[in-house]
Amino acid sequence: FMRQGGVTASFTPKIDAAAGRVDIAIARAGDQIGASGTGLLAALLFDAVAPGGSIITVAGVANAPDGSAVQVAFAPPVTVTVR
Repeated sequence: FMRQGGVTASFTPKIDAAAGRVDIAIARAGDQIGASGTGLLAALLFDAVAPGGSIITVAGVANAPDGSAVQVAFAPPVTVTVR
């Protein structure tokens, strides 16, 4: 999705396993137009290590090429249960 128009996109994950948090920065180098529409930005894969449950919440911000804020929408939180 972020490679629309042949633009190079950088993907920088920051994983804090102790806090149970993943931050992901995605940028389109030298882009003056931006990406538009809908599409997959990132996918997270988990390896279960023990039974239990957790709530997964996705939140974020986005900016247009000029730096102005762009409204983004995410799915509601989900509960994952490992048995």
